[in-house]
Amino acid sequence: MVETLKAGDVMSKNFAIMEEDEKLSKAITVFEEKEPDVIMVVDSQGNYVGVLSERWIYRARVDPTKTKVKTLARHVPKAYEDTPLVEVARRMIENYVQAVPVFDKDEDVVAGIVGDVDLLVKVVEKAFGDEKAIDYCTADLITLLPSDSIGKALAVFRDNNISRAPVIDRGKVVGIVTMHDIVIRFLIPRERAKRGEMKGEKVHPLSAPVKKIMSSPVISVGADAKLKEVVGLMKRHDISSVVIADESDKAVGIITKRDVLEALLKYAKLPAEGKFVVQFAGDYDKVDAFEMEHIKKDVEKLLDLAKKMFDEAMLFVHFKQIKATRPDAKRFLIKLRLITPGKVYVARYEGFNAIDVFEIVKDKLEREIISDKEREVNLRKKEALEYLEKYEFWM
Repeated sequence: MVETLKAGDVMSKNFAIMEEDEKLSKAITVFEEKEPDVIMVVDSQGNYVGVLSERWIYRARVDPTKTKVKTLARHVPKAYEDTPLVEVARRMIENYVQAVPVFDKDEDVVAGIVGDVDLLVKVVEKAFGDEKAIDYCTADLITLLPSDSIGKALAVFRDNNISRAPVIDRGKVVGIVTMHDIVIRFLIPRERAKRGEMKGEKVHPLSAPVKKIMSSPVISVGADAKLKEVVGLMKRHDISSVVIADESDKAVGIITKRDVLEALLKYAKLPAEGKFVVQFAGDYDKVDAFEMEHIKKDVEKLLDLAKKMFDEAMLFVHFKQIKATRPDAKRFLIKLRLITPGKVYVARYEGFNAIDVFEIVKDKLEREIISDKEREVNLRKKEALEYLEKYEFWM
C-alpha cells in the first residue's frame, strides 16, 4: 500500500544550497553547471528559508542580475524521513512546488529532498499504478492549430488560465505547446535581443506560427493506459504532461504530474477523511479571512451537491494570486477540480475579489455536473424506451 511509503524511501541529495541575498544570475549558473532539482535557500546563519526552482526564475521574467534569490524562494514545510509520501504529495499540491525538503530530526539540517517525479515513480510501483490514467485526466481540451500564432497561444493560455495545449492538424495531435516552451524559446530570446545580448540570432515574432516552437512528436498513451505507464514516460522524457489519444490519434485528454499527485491523494485518502474530501492549494493563505470563511461555506454547498450526485468525490480548490494593475486590489485565479468515479470536472475563473471569483467558478462547475447528469438520465430514458418498444413488439 502506498500509505506505508515514507520520504526516506525516495529521498535524494540532488540539491544545492545558496544564501538568500545572492543574485538570481548566480542561481542560474548553479542550475546550468550542477543541474540540481532545486536550490535550498538559507539565511546568513544557515537557517532554512525556502526552495527555488529553475523554472520559477524564467517564468518570473525579472532581471536576474538585480533580483535576490529570496525574492522567488518559496517556503515549504519541512518533511522528515518518516513523513508519509502521501503527506509529501499533499505539501507539493498545497504549495505548488516540485520538491519538498527533508530534514534530519536530530540536527534539524537538510538531509535531502523528495522530487515529484521520484515520488510518483515510487508510488506507481504499488496498486495505485494500475489505476487508469484517463480517469484522472482533463478531458475538456483546449487546442491550437499549427498555423496559430505565438501571440494567439499566449492569449489562449491567458484567457483559459492554462499552461499547455495540444496542437491539432486534421484531427490528429501533431505537437504540444507549453508556457515553458514560449518562455524559453520566445520570451527570453526576445528580451535578450532587446538588451543587445544576442547578435545574429533569429528571434521569432509574435506572428510566428506555434509549429515553430511546439514540441513534436508528442509523447502520448492510449485510452487504456495505466498511471504507471504515464509516470514512466514523464520520467524517461523529462516532461510534465502526457497526452491521451484514441486509436485514430485524436486527443481525448491530457494528464500532468499535478493530476497524478491529486489522484494519489484521492486513492490513498485516510478513512477518517470520509468519502468526500476537500484539499486547498496554492495562495489560499493570501485570501482575506472573512472572504475565506464565506468561500468555505460555498465549498460545503458544493460538496452537498456532490453527495447527491456521486458515491464519493475529492475536491481540489486551487488559488493563485495574480499581479493586479491596482496596488490596493487583489486578483485571483481560482480553479476547482472535482475527481469523481469515472470523470474529472474542472472549472476556472480569474478576477478581483476572491468571493466573486469563487461564486463564478463554483457556478460553472455546478452547471457542468448537473448538465452531465441530465445527459446520463436522458440516455437511460432513451435506452429504457427502446427496450420497452422492443419488448412490446415481441409481446
